[in-house]
Amino acid sequence: MIKTPELVFHCLKLHDWPVHHQNPWNKSFNKRGLFSKPGPATKWREKTVQKNKKGYGIWLNWIISRSGVSKDAINASKPDDLVTQENVTNYILDLLNSRASLTVVNRIQELYDCVRVMMPEMPKSHWEWLKNAWMNLRNDAYPVRNKLLRLKEADQLEALGFKLMQQAETAQIRDYHQKSGLTEIQRALMYRDGLMIALLIRRPFRIENFYSLSIGINFLIDDTGSSFVFQADQMKGKRAMSVPFPSNLNAYLKRYLDIFRPILLKNSPTSKKISNNALWISRYGTDLTQGPLRVAIYKRTQMEFDVRIPPHWFRDSAVTTMIHDTPESAKITGLILGHVTPDVSQKHYNQAKMIYASRRHYQTIHQLITDLYAENS
Repeated sequence: MIKTPELVFHCLKLHDWPVHHQNPWNKSFNKRGLFSKPGPATKWREKTVQKNKKGYGIWLNWIISRSGVSKDAINASKPDDLVTQENVTNYILDLLNSRASLTVVNRIQELYDCVRVMMPEMPKSHWEWLKNAWMNLRNDAYPVRNKLLRLKEADQLEALGFKLMQQAETAQIRDYHQKSGLTEIQRALMYRDGLMIALLIRRPFRIENFYSLSIGINFLIDDTGSSFVFQADQMKGKRAMSVPFPSNLNAYLKRYLDIFRPILLKNSPTSKKISNNALWISRYGTDLTQGPLRVAIYKRTQMEFDVRIPPHWFRDSAVTTMIHDTPESAKITGLILGHVTPDVSQKHYNQAKMIYASRRHYQTIHQLITDLYAENS
């Protein structure tokens, strides 16, 4: 199978969109006056805005590169002129030649969401065919990576967190002549990563909420304890959430705040020596952003389990383990993960059964091979 050139799927920046596409996009975010109807995209979260803008930019770049529509026709076009069943069919075929099926689902969902808000004068039924394409692709999609075999149980991940914190506490001080031991910053990073892992499996927030924790803002500490407080606009499901900090981690949190977090803030050679309310601090004394946080968890899980465990999979591990231990708890997984539809809870219920079935199958095969080897030796 010949792969589509990578250039086809670059994102066309907003300022390069045809004017009759830029204008309706911008107009969809117009809040207008007191007595006017707001634009249909005014309630989109910033992450949704950026995701959909990127998806539409990729679509336009494909139109320019592969659709065969003339440059003059594209420049004079409106969104509905280009979003036709023929163009979308060819777009999907090109995507499927070089992208994972779940990525294709995202591209069509983004196109569907964008064209609806950019053409609000059209009835929703006009885009029913595009919605059907997205839904059918989603039903047929499958993950490229085998998550079932790589997923770890909650207690395994929590144990890793405790192990890292203990190692950070007891590590030998760095001896540069012997090239052994850990530096002060290495110990602080190890303790931070251990606390993040142990906390994330107990409180499996979405990564955007987890890395943005700020003391005094959405992470509150007082004489009675600590808690997480997220406003509705900070949550994907648009529902406010208040959750206490896990009691079994209170002592570890205190050690981090009193000992290891100050090391990261003050001892890093590139630290700006400024006040920082972020709970998670980088080795440079700044906020730990999403990318480096992911890398830290990848690194620690790779070293422990010989596989990289993405932070998002902690949510699967936490809920899947809970459902296996107490099947009736499937009813409350939506509350824990912030989901608003019951089908996601059903997915985790099914996933829990598949994971433990696959593990039993592996153990059975392994035992048969072991017994056979013993008989022939």
